[in-house]
Amino acid sequence: MSTDKKLAPNRIECEDRPDGSILLHNRTALPDPLPDVLDRFDQWVADDPHATFISERIGGVVQSTSYEETDRISDALAGELGARGLAPGDRIAVIAGAGHRHAALKLACLKAGIVHVPLSPLLQSSGHGGARLTGLLATADPRLTFIQDASLPGGIDAGTVVQLDDMNIDTDGAYTRPALLPDDPAAVYFTSGSTGYPKGVSITRRMIASCQAAYGAHWPFLAARRPVLIDWLPWHHVFGGLDNFHKMIWYGGAYHVERPPGPDSMDAFAARIRDTRPTIHINVPYGIDLLLDHLEQDADTTAALFARLDLIFFAGAGMGAETWRRLQDAVAAGPHGPGGPPLVLSGYGATEAGSTICLGHEPAGRTDEIGLPLPGHSLRLAPVEDALEVRFMGPNVAPGYIATDGLVPLDADEDGYLRTGDLARALHDGAPEHGLCFDGRLAEDFKLTTGTRVKVGALRHALIATCAPDLEDVAIAGAGHDRLAVILFPTENACADDPKALHTRLMEALSAHNAAMPGGSTAIFRAAISNTPPDHGAGEINEKGHLVQKTCLGNRAELVARLYREPPDPDLICPDTKEPGS
Repeated sequence: MSTDKKLAPNRIECEDRPDGSILLHNRTALPDPLPDVLDRFDQWVADDPHATFISERIGGVVQSTSYEETDRISDALAGELGARGLAPGDRIAVIAGAGHRHAALKLACLKAGIVHVPLSPLLQSSGHGGARLTGLLATADPRLTFIQDASLPGGIDAGTVVQLDDMNIDTDGAYTRPALLPDDPAAVYFTSGSTGYPKGVSITRRMIASCQAAYGAHWPFLAARRPVLIDWLPWHHVFGGLDNFHKMIWYGGAYHVERPPGPDSMDAFAARIRDTRPTIHINVPYGIDLLLDHLEQDADTTAALFARLDLIFFAGAGMGAETWRRLQDAVAAGPHGPGGPPLVLSGYGATEAGSTICLGHEPAGRTDEIGLPLPGHSLRLAPVEDALEVRFMGPNVAPGYIATDGLVPLDADEDGYLRTGDLARALHDGAPEHGLCFDGRLAEDFKLTTGTRVKVGALRHALIATCAPDLEDVAIAGAGHDRLAVILFPTENACADDPKALHTRLMEALSAHNAAMPGGSTAIFRAAISNTPPDHGAGEINEKGHLVQKTCLGNRAELVARLYREPPDPDLICPDTKEPGS
């Protein structure tokens, strides 16, 4: 292991191919055969039955459920599913948040071979969401649809609808499980729809096992001490509902469910930190900002957070420079427990890979790092014009997308590598085996009329960093034009400032950006400061919290057109830039 005794050594093998592609293979082996995730759950039920498996806040009171109790309830629910006529391979849709009853249902599906299809409860609350939910249900075609705390809006065909809390959880004995195989489907997770309509990815039991076994081979601290996690990530996405959930099962963890971070929920979140003293913290930039704000005023919570924290994990390519600086300062300041400061690591994944493709092999030094391929897996960097596309191969790649007549194959290249549509570059020039950085998405990139290709992801990251701490996000326009224009979405704090002062700061930041990056694919011609944030209900923010560039620009087409009119309106920002082609 590395000097901090928490990470396995880098065992990446690099091969340059005649076609210009680069293969990166992680030579660290996975267990053979892989255990099933239920084998791991059964182990913890037998070894420590009264340990907390999951807790949640109900009516303001935290309630915990043990491994033994979760086992009993999931047995009852598995039997109830069978009594309702469901057989292995059938699908159920679940429109519910995270919690102990939903957790037991997920385990019941694993025990009975039923395919669990989680869908976002937020889709019930808007017209856009209702249309999206109707389409997802039509694709999933569930035998039953479980809901929680509400009825479905009119006009949504969900088949037979059952209230989750109405299911029988009483049983006289253990449930007899059917024989199940590693390649049997366990769940369906829908892609976020950032670059197209969501597709339902078939997740197998082998995918779950390979991903979690790979984590342990890469992060030995997971097996050295049973993890404790406070998690607010939604369960209809692979990050929370597949990856975090099964990580807790695999390593016998205590899984504490909380509300998403927000100004009104941080006191409750801080109380959970003090009560549980987590060993891993997984978050996104918005949540990290709120947490850091709270820690600055709360020494007791700070001490509890760092008392035994092994890891702070964030998904790369989305954190502003100011948030990154504050996080680094907080970690350095501590106070630290006996294990020293936590590692700050990033990673990268896709729904088609059962969540994870890459993990950091060393503490992150910048926010766009994505790490290297998982143990037992391979990654191909394939040349696409002047960029490198990430392609992936390994046991945690899905067999396909669900469809009415079977599975639709994933988009794989001639050698069987999954095409992700995402771009990466070497963290250290000429040495991709020592780390990779996110470099944008093919579906978001476009060409100016000059023929110059714009890497939207990389440019977005650069603009957020340059405009820190004022910029929350940015939509980048330019298709059909010879110059780039942007819509700027300020942070909440920036919006509270004097508008003229904000305009001046952003003008100066964009002028500095243009001086540092004067090329046609990077320099900003004009910018507009949006007086409203991206609209989640209108599809401008996907369920992962990421800006959907195409939808955002389409919804704001009039503003985009105004950015290119002559003469410019006085409220627009016109930073210093060069003429096209100069």
